[in-house]
Amino acid sequence: MVIAAVGKNGTGKDFFLEYLAKTYALPLISIGDVVRELAVGDGLELTRDNLHKTSQKYMSAHGQTFFPSQICEKIKASGRPHYLVSGIRPPSDVQVLKDAFGTDFLLADVVISDDEVRYARMAARGSARDNVGTDEFRRLDAQEESIFRTSESEKMADVLLKNDGTAEDFFAAADAFYAKYIA
Repeated sequence: MVIAAVGKNGTGKDFFLEYLAKTYALPLISIGDVVRELAVGDGLELTRDNLHKTSQKYMSAHGQTFFPSQICEKIKASGRPHYLVSGIRPPSDVQVLKDAFGTDFLLADVVISDDEVRYARMAARGSARDNVGTDEFRRLDAQEESIFRTSESEKMADVLLKNDGTAEDFFAAADAFYAKYIA
């Protein structure tokens, strides 16, 4: 079973996948992992600018679906029965995984119902890129939607996971997800 998560920034999708990976010893790969590997292979220092240039280089040469295709190859080569995937954004990423793994692919949409709660949680993470003010937060949400059409990817999800409660509530939901879909 290959499991990926989508959702708006700050909903906890990576938190969900990282929790499953750590708690249940499941392998986790992200689009960023592939970009970093290629940048190193190209002899580049791992700076944000170099990673951006690497992404552009490989997508220009091989198309929009290059990175999710690379992830599919790595998962298949691993021989592992379960794999977690983060960094999935546009519907084309989802479709590549669906095409590669069919009924052995599951997409979870992680949501926080209240954008004010989502923003407060992001600001509390302490990262300068997250604590931008509510107007900039809304602008960045709109920009992300415009670029990646995340809402369309969310509509392709098989499972909805709400992250409206406490961290303990979310851990319990992740454990229930594991029991239902992976165990």
